[in-house]
Amino acid sequence: MNKALKEIKPGIGLGNLKFGMSRAEVKLMLGKPTFKDKYSHSDSDEDLTEAWEYDELELSLSFDEEEDWKLIMISVNSNFYELEGISFIGLKEKELLKRLETIRLGTLNLEDCSEYKGQNQKVIEVDEKSINFWINDGVLDEIQWSPLFLDDDTIVWP
Repeated sequence: MNKALKEIKPGIGLGNLKFGMSRAEVKLMLGKPTFKDKYSHSDSDEDLTEAWEYDELELSLSFDEEEDWKLIMISVNSNFYELEGISFIGLKEKELLKRLETIRLGTLNLEDCSEYKGQNQKVIEVDEKSINFWINDGVLDEIQWSPLFLDDDTIVWP
């Protein structure tokens, strides 16, 4: 894995990868993604998101058209990545909550996201840091974060 990308920096990025970077800047730094997808969160074609996946890095990036295709979200799925020097991916829910409390990110909001019988998915949201911890079947398997916001419409770019 790329040691320059090891540190999760809420509101800022991942190591030397920063929110607000263009697709060209990211491609120059990381190379061509394994997979790309474009989609919209609504029926409009004017709010497109482009997602890039880097399988070997267990890393996903999102760029929004509304923000001039700047890097707007990062997701990691490997215990290689660390937040405050701690590797969180793979921790069970209780241990995760305990460790998150010790690093004092902010208010932890735990929400059950299970939509189907037999599915066990939860998310811990920390709004103050724009970071989410996705728990599947009792184990953290994804950390997802974005830049900080002053209000619903104003991004604080690093």
